[in-house]
Amino acid sequence: MPRFLPSFTLVLVLHLAAGWLLHGLMDGPGLAVRAPEAMLIQLVSPEPAPVPLAGPTPVVRPLPDARPAQPVKVPGPEHRTVAASKPKPAPSRPVAKAEPAEPRSSESASASPADAVDSVPSHRELPALASTPAIRAADMEVFSREPEFLTPPKPPVYPAQARRRNQQGLVLVEVRLDAGGQLRGLRLLRSSGVESLDRSAMDAVANWRFRPETQNGLPVPSRVHIPIEFALSASR
Repeated sequence: MPRFLPSFTLVLVLHLAAGWLLHGLMDGPGLAVRAPEAMLIQLVSPEPAPVPLAGPTPVVRPLPDARPAQPVKVPGPEHRTVAASKPKPAPSRPVAKAEPAEPRSSESASASPADAVDSVPSHRELPALASTPAIRAADMEVFSREPEFLTPPKPPVYPAQARRRNQQGLVLVEVRLDAGGQLRGLRLLRSSGVESLDRSAMDAVANWRFRPETQNGLPVPSRVHIPIEFALSASR
């Protein structure tokens, strides 16, 4: 306790000095201390939060029972029962009545056996007659307007000398084929007027391979006309 006595005395003196000074200031003539204005504090309760209006309650309708979709029936082709038609009876042919044989005369009885052999028709000539149309069809030559090729035909080469000289022309070549489509003849029907152009056209057609022409399902010889035109473009 004696240790804290000086400190306590100092604090007490300071409080007394402060109180005396404050009292002197309040009693002085020149100083007026205004009392602080009272502040009005009102406690305002917060407004209640707006209650959301209840909207119309959605009506939940029960869904219909889920049933598997029935397959759509596609009408198939109608099966019609066709009554088998009864075979018509074959028309009856009149049967020729056998007439009684007339007695042969003595002259017919005395006919020689050689005459009887000559009266019998020969059956060996019939096959030769039957094969005659086929032989004639094979030997007949036809004219082919639209020939067919075994391989695409290679066009002729334009001779360089004819190109430099600006030579042009139309060549018409006749091709003769056998029944197998093989070349058996080549002829120049129309010349272009330029020998090199004619020779180039003939050489090209000679290497073409044709399909055999047929007539009534049978291969036959044929003739074909091949026009070949040599022309230079306008840009030259």
